[in-house]
Amino acid sequence: MGQRRQWRPLPILALAMAALKLGHLAFSEPSRTDAHAAPLRRQLVQGLAQVGLATFEPVWAAARTSEERTAAQVFRDATPGVVSVSRGLRPGERRRNGEDGLPPSLGSGFVWDQMHVVTNYHVVRDIGPQDLQIVFLDTTFGSGGGSGSDDFPKREVLKGELIGSDPFTDTAVIRIISRSTNRLVPMHPLPIGESATLEVGQSVYAIGNPFGLDHSMSKGIISGKSRTLDIGERPIQGCIQTDASINPGNSGGPLLDAAGRVIGVNTAILTASGTSAGVGLAIPVDTVKKNVELILKQGFVSRGFLGITFAPDGISDALQIPGIIVYSVVANSPAEKAGVRPMLNGTVGDVITTLDDKPIRTGSDIFKLLDKHVPGDLVLLGVRRARRSEDGEAVVESILFNITLSASPRKK
Repeated sequence: MGQRRQWRPLPILALAMAALKLGHLAFSEPSRTDAHAAPLRRQLVQGLAQVGLATFEPVWAAARTSEERTAAQVFRDATPGVVSVSRGLRPGERRRNGEDGLPPSLGSGFVWDQMHVVTNYHVVRDIGPQDLQIVFLDTTFGSGGGSGSDDFPKREVLKGELIGSDPFTDTAVIRIISRSTNRLVPMHPLPIGESATLEVGQSVYAIGNPFGLDHSMSKGIISGKSRTLDIGERPIQGCIQTDASINPGNSGGPLLDAAGRVIGVNTAILTASGTSAGVGLAIPVDTVKKNVELILKQGFVSRGFLGITFAPDGISDALQIPGIIVYSVVANSPAEKAGVRPMLNGTVGDVITTLDDKPIRTGSDIFKLLDKHVPGDLVLLGVRRARRSEDGEAVVESILFNITLSASPRKK
């Protein structure tokens, strides 16, 4: 159904008054000749058209809700700080349709400070060092200098250098290199918010380059918190779930709150089709901030390392064993030096039940606790170990290990 038109009353009143004045001049002054009255009537009619009809417009044509105004303001403020992460054109490869010379977009990112851009590690993982390019919206040139509505905004393509990454949280930091010593496109760092205080139901906005359509925004809410994202050997804890539309190409782009602050980095979708199904996941900005600061300081993220590989949780469930089974132990690791025993010839070794007196039921539980530690910290690891007594009976004993964490090996 179309929206019912509502008309402003003031223009109608102005029209009525002008019509009465026109009628008065036309009919109450018979002493004037037609030669004198006609020009006056034409002048009044022209004034009526310019003053009355110019303001005679439906209210709905210009009205916007406060929610729409907020969304538009978020987009205007954030757009200059959102970038496209791209690679150089390969031999024989065609440029993107409709946009002069732009390289293929592989994902999104956002400006962290005056020299750096943050994105997902999986976006840049397979890009060669000489091929990394960042596409900015150059606001110094407005909308591209043209007057037509179809003009493409001015873009600036700059070379990027990957200075560090953390595959375990899918985070990467890129340093921007100017291709000209004379001018560098203005950088617009986005304000950083907090993810610890988020609430389910809050409005959020995802800006990025889905399917190469740069600077696209979708709106939704926070659908859930503290989700676990399993994308590798170490799950990412505390992820934000949103129903804002996230599609291929959005990876690495910001998830913003209603104040335009970054609260997460869009990373993954849960879908059977490969496109948005209303379940998107973003890495919480508190995690991103901590890791970006470490990368800027030392080029990598250091975290506490035990040196244990765990058996899948499903095996513990199938065997009805409370805790997580130690599948293997890394040579010369803190766990091996402490005496932790792995599975051997199909026989279960140690089963981890506590860490720092906190119960451990799944692999996610232990990673969540380890993420709070740094190399050099002392942790108390509790395990259960089965053995045979001297008379052949099965005995299960509880053992506590004091283990000093080392730094996790850096992934290449």
